[in-house]
Amino acid sequence: MNLLERTISEIAIPVTDISAKVRTAMTMQNGVDFGRLNDVLLRYIGITGECHPMPPQTSVVISCADHGVAAESVSAYPPETTLNMMCNYLIARGGAANAAANYANANLIVADLGVNTEHTDIPGLLHHSIARGTANMTKGSAMTRVQAIQSIETGIAIANDCANRGDRCILPGEMGISNTTSSASMVAAFLGLSPEEVTGRGANISDARLAHKVEIVRRALDVNRPNLHDGLDVLAKVGGFELGCIAGLILGAAARRMLVILDGANTTSAALVAHALAPNCVHYLLASHASLTEHSHPHALRHLGLTPMLRLDIRLSEAAGSSIVLRMLAQMLKVWETIDTSPEEAIHRPPIGSFHSPLPPLRRGRLICRNAMPPPPNQSSMSACQYRLDNLAKPIHSLGFLERIAVQLAGVMHCERPPLDTQAALLLITEKKELPADLTRILNALTDAHGIPIHILSNDSKEAYAVAYQLARTHPLLILGAYEQEDCTPITDALHGAAAGGSLILPGDTQTDDIAHKTEEKSPALAPYILHVLSDMLTIDAELTAGIEGLLALDIVRAALHVVNDMKTFTETGVAVAIDGAGAGRQVREQAKK
Repeated sequence: MNLLERTISEIAIPVTDISAKVRTAMTMQNGVDFGRLNDVLLRYIGITGECHPMPPQTSVVISCADHGVAAESVSAYPPETTLNMMCNYLIARGGAANAAANYANANLIVADLGVNTEHTDIPGLLHHSIARGTANMTKGSAMTRVQAIQSIETGIAIANDCANRGDRCILPGEMGISNTTSSASMVAAFLGLSPEEVTGRGANISDARLAHKVEIVRRALDVNRPNLHDGLDVLAKVGGFELGCIAGLILGAAARRMLVILDGANTTSAALVAHALAPNCVHYLLASHASLTEHSHPHALRHLGLTPMLRLDIRLSEAAGSSIVLRMLAQMLKVWETIDTSPEEAIHRPPIGSFHSPLPPLRRGRLICRNAMPPPPNQSSMSACQYRLDNLAKPIHSLGFLERIAVQLAGVMHCERPPLDTQAALLLITEKKELPADLTRILNALTDAHGIPIHILSNDSKEAYAVAYQLARTHPLLILGAYEQEDCTPITDALHGAAAGGSLILPGDTQTDDIAHKTEEKSPALAPYILHVLSDMLTIDAELTAGIEGLLALDIVRAALHVVNDMKTFTETGVAVAIDGAGAGRQVREQAKK
């Protein structure tokens, strides 16, 4: 029995006894429904078999390999970009994977599965090269069946190493120019779909190159005729070494009872290989985000029975989305811990507000006049931020909403790179004299996780504008929430005050978000100061109150701050720029000064 066969034999369905208890407590006893975030919590608890596991020690694993099909000109970037990016991760440390690992406090592992280079003396690189890239799959199989097994077993070995170090979660990612052509072909083969149904723009290619890419996928499928009932056959004929490695990571993680959070279309296509070999591995998977431009992604997710938590328009697989879901899992573990605390234990915990700042003192006068309108956001800061984002070492616009958030915050804060330590606060408006005990404890858990203060304003609409204004002056990120607040006026006043004070406002629940939309219609000048995350980005099917959704969405904003601060430009990293599509001409790599 080889390593692959032995690993498959060790994959079992997690026991759900503990999960059932947790589900009952989370949905029936606290009065707050977290929607599909409960599923994230329950999956992890089921995998660990522990009632109160610690947040998982995690590794981001980036598998790198070249593809022979790159010779068919299906990418916006030249083939040498694979090597460039592998060096970027480990030398310049300026890739999206680096930002994600920093944000998630995860270990970063980079493995060479088959990059077309002789220069492998890169510090920290795992050497597992199978060949210097796959063969051109339009002319025959991308690899042999033996090589396919080798790529999977490499992933299994890496997963075992992670488990031996104490990891309980893996965030897989990849780098391989033209690999979206392979992943599209794999999904088409497994699901019986046409090239048109599965082929997307990859690194934001032009319309002409997209049409060509569709035909290349068609040719690869026609030439190779992969067997959809044989995962190894599909991988060997139209896959990639790095995709096989990811399939192995999934299988190895499942055998060692580790969670795997998928990130994007390519990691999901690799999951199809793992699922074909060992269907029970799906019980160890979570989907982070939905790709809007890779048409294969929703088809693959549906086949696996996975629903993403986020809709962020992310178009690469470097753990940008999965790191956010990992942070949300950590928050849910805190929430569950506080919900499962007995009344006797809870009485010794500080009540809400006891370890937070009081409401700021109200200053009267011209600065807090309720009729003041916010100034327009700083356009030069926004343009400079956008230019930097366009020239970070990645496909242009590939980080979707994370880029848009960074630009919006740059305009509000009047700086090109809003800092990582940008301060946030929660302003909660309520007509109640006292919050329910369970809600209080949940709010304490979530704000403690972020280290942000809660300010509660009750029964005084006259003060809402002034309080929000004062908070905004010291907190560029302001979460605005409401709890059983029938009068909309204080919320509307708070929106105006926070915008005039210069804060980016996160409406933190459905009620506040609805009021924010209506307020923007009447006062368009407020729109640049409001970030709608609930329906646009966070897809958890929950009706949360008291600013809780805004507290969860703060994880998305923090990820955006890591993107703009941790990633480096083409000039700083030496990575090749785009030669096609929206990035061509916009992305530049300046010559190093002598």
